[in-house]
Amino acid sequence: MIKTVVGSYPVLKKQQPQNFKEKVLNKLGLFDEFKKSMNRAIEAQLESGIDIISDGQVRGDMVDIFTSQMYGFDGKKVIDKIEFLKPITLKDLKYTNEYVKSKNPNIGVKGILTGACTIASSIRVEKYYSDNKDESLIMDLAKALNKEALAIQNYVKVIQIDEPILSTGLYDMKIAKKAVDEITKGLSIPIAIHVCGNVKDIFEDLNEFNVDILDHEFASNRANLDILESCRKKIGFGCINTKLKTIDPVDSIKGLLSEGIEIIKQNPYINDDLDGNIIIDPDCGMRLLPESVAFGKLKNMVIAAEEIEKELYNK
Repeated sequence: MIKTVVGSYPVLKKQQPQNFKEKVLNKLGLFDEFKKSMNRAIEAQLESGIDIISDGQVRGDMVDIFTSQMYGFDGKKVIDKIEFLKPITLKDLKYTNEYVKSKNPNIGVKGILTGACTIASSIRVEKYYSDNKDESLIMDLAKALNKEALAIQNYVKVIQIDEPILSTGLYDMKIAKKAVDEITKGLSIPIAIHVCGNVKDIFEDLNEFNVDILDHEFASNRANLDILESCRKKIGFGCINTKLKTIDPVDSIKGLLSEGIEIIKQNPYINDDLDGNIIIDPDCGMRLLPESVAFGKLKNMVIAAEEIEKELYNK
């Protein structure tokens, strides 16, 4: 079973220039105050045994990362038609990919996009669109995100679309599906959609989305276990509780995974290919956790997953 992350990792305070070279780069406007955080996030994921890592999403929250680099925004205020200007996450993903390949060529990198509905829900519409649920707003965001996805797809193994707002029921699922269809146009790599919260009421809609992987939280939302029997996609199984600032015990993670696997075995779409259809990851991103806790959670998650694999397949 592949072990991955949802995305974000704890961010250190912005790094200050430490030596002569860094001070020169700072004067030239070339010093990267987030590079240390990115390196630590990458190293932590590699050391813990993650198979598909992220760049740590260290440059801002999941909305700011994108709105700060798209035309039409002033901060989180919409003041004009939203359009793609230039790749937003490409530089960090290329760096992460090169870093990882120098350490272990078998490790992959995940590209992460915040979905159109979630971005729309988090901004203030002042001009051009009617409100946060305006279909034109959502589709313009989706078109911009599609250009971002096309720019990064050659440097990642999978692209994940984060749409936590969908579990609240605040956005029309037909429009959300249309936006995902737009974001994924022209892509030739696997696509995941991550929706945290209780997804039981929207799961049949999610099953129809043009994605390969449905990723949800099960550690902090055990009610979601019920969806496993009818999932028609690969399953991203969130098995560590990222809301808690304590490290999940290995036995607790194994217990949840075992419970989920027993349900999945009843799923006619999965058949017997558990290894190929279950992706192990945390419930959500870990940006708000202490760094030591985040690392401990990932380490225990990998240990638990590997022990479950041995029990299932005598590996």
